[in-house]
Amino acid sequence: MKSVIIGIGNPNFKDDGVGLKVVEHFEGIVDTVVFLNIGFNLIDALLGYDRAVIVDGVKTGKEPGSIVEFNADFWGNVYASGTHNFSIFEIIRIGYSVFPDEMPNDIKIIGIEVEDVETLSRQCSPRVESAIPEAVSRIKEYLRIN
Repeated sequence: MKSVIIGIGNPNFKDDGVGLKVVEHFEGIVDTVVFLNIGFNLIDALLGYDRAVIVDGVKTGKEPGSIVEFNADFWGNVYASGTHNFSIFEIIRIGYSVFPDEMPNDIKIIGIEVEDVETLSRQCSPRVESAIPEAVSRIKEYLRIN
């Protein structure tokens, strides 16, 4: 199965870069894509793959560093970490509407609860940083990567 891992975030705003840090662990192992902002470019990155994992910092009200997982058909109240222009779920829905045969059959979204997305820093806060190994492990299990 052809898979892609997509990280979303801005590495210059503390925890907002957590999705990019997770994706770094998979470079050279599986196809990876990183975005500072998402829009319809997310659809382009998904086309032609069987499975996709999207990793982003989120605000759900849970403890910072908590990991939440969603399937692409989830439409609840989850907000990206603050610097993105569109909802991931809305963009995916549009992708399935316009390109039903080219979109992945399976899309998993991994969200890591953020604490600080306003401070200029390339370092995540400690609780968010500590969630990265678990997120990597979950993605490896999902994609069956050793």
